[in-house]
Parts: sequence; C-alpha cells; structure tokens
Amino acid sequence: MKFDRLNRPCIALAGAIALLAGCQQAPESGNTTAPKPSATPTPTGVRALPEAEQLKLAFRTAYGKDGAAQVQEDDAGVINVKPGQLLWIGDTAVLLSPGANESDCHACSGALAIAYLKPEGDGFAVTGKWPTLVRGSGWGAVPEWRVVDTFTENPAVYVESGDTAQGYSCGGASITELTPDGPVQSERVWLSSSNEGAVDETTGKTFGGEPLIRLEGKITDIVKGKSFAVQASGTATFVERYEYRDGKFVPVQKESRLSC
Repeated sequence: MKFDRLNRPCIALAGAIALLAGCQQAPESGNTTAPKPSATPTPTGVRALPEAEQLKLAFRTAYGKDGAAQVQEDDAGVINVKPGQLLWIGDTAVLLSPGANESDCHACSGALAIAYLKPEGDGFAVTGKWPTLVRGSGWGAVPEWRVVDTFTENPAVYVESGDTAQGYSCGGASITELTPDGPVQSERVWLSSSNEGAVDETTGKTFGGEPLIRLEGKITDIVKGKSFAVQASGTATFVERYEYRDGKFVPVQKESRLSC
C-alpha cells in the first residue's frame, strides 16, 4: 500500500506521543447531550388550590354565598343553584351551577347557571354571568346536564328536555359551547315527537284527523366542529342534519318534523 509523502513522518514516528497527537485526530462524536425536558410549571395562586377548594371559592365569588344561592333573570323565575363543576378554558374558569326553580309549575324550568371568572391573586374575579341560558324541562326540575367534547372544539354543555300538553309531546337538546369569550348556544336540536296521547283508540286518529305519530331521533354521524345528523325512526324514518356555521349548529332543513 502506498502512502503520500506528507504522511511518512507520521508513520515513522508512530510511537511518539507528540506525533500521535498531531496525526491521529479523534473523530467527532455524533452524539450530543439531549436537552432535559422542561418541567411543568408549578401552579400558583388560585390554581394551586385543590379542585374542591377552587369550586367553593368560585361559587362564593360569583354568588356571594357558600353551598347555595338564588339567581333570577328575565321570566325564568327564581332558581336555587348549588356548586356543580368548575372547568378551565385556557386561563378562564367556567363555573356551572345547577338549580331547581322555586316554582314547580308545569311551565317552570330549572336552569344551569354559568359564570366566567379569571384568577386574581389568590382568588377570582367575575367576568360574566348567564344565570338561565341553559334550561331544562318543566315542573321546576334541575336540568339533566353533562359536559361533552364530541360536538365542538371547546367543551360544551348538553341538555335534553321536553314538554307534554293535551296529549302531544316533543323533546330536544341544547348544545352550549363554552368558548373562551363566553357560552354560545346552538339552535335547538329536535329529537322526539308524538301525538299518541291525543289519538282516539276507536278511530286511530286525533280529533283533528291526524294519524298516530310516534317518532324518536338519535344523534349520529358527528363530525366535530362541522356537522351531525339526527336519525328518526318510528311511524316514519328519515334523517335531519345540522351544520356548524358562525360558531353554532343550525338545522339544514327549514323545519324539523320532530318539532312541536
């Protein structure tokens, strides 16, 4: 094997430490020290409190009392609310407080009061209140509510409710998205319709001559933040659709066959 002239001194004096250091350069290592993962910031102020304490403090800040309070807005009557759940949407705290109506009349509904708060020192400051935006069925009952993440990018409050009068009944759902700027309620989603209570057993029709109607709808084909469908079955089978436009869900059809 032949070597270049300039390399011969290095070969001849291979045992010399100085020339070894000059001729044999250590290869660069491809390994670099991996950066240490940054630690999760330690919560401070009100966010450092246990969840139960945050809920208690938020309710006291919003309504001035612990454990229970009364709210009232428009024609909804007096609602007796209690602490329900506290959610964080970014740096905004959202307080959900379910309540029964003080009156138990047929047309009197309970409500889920919503309050938005921001951290302020070791406590909260209220930035907005919607005491009766989310309502339930009649007889003063507390709404059957739950927080879902299936319809919208932000959490949403889902409530089903209905009404019956003179043998006719219908039901639907409200979807209220909890955006950072405030709650946004979509148009009502109709889910059931029946005239069964008004149908004469002999004729099989109502006093107005309508045949029996018994329809039940089920929400299907949910595309988060875009659309969903209501599949109706019973005395008829059909599909109604809702699309997300300008921040809320609206019906594609002009009128729902499941509405009252």
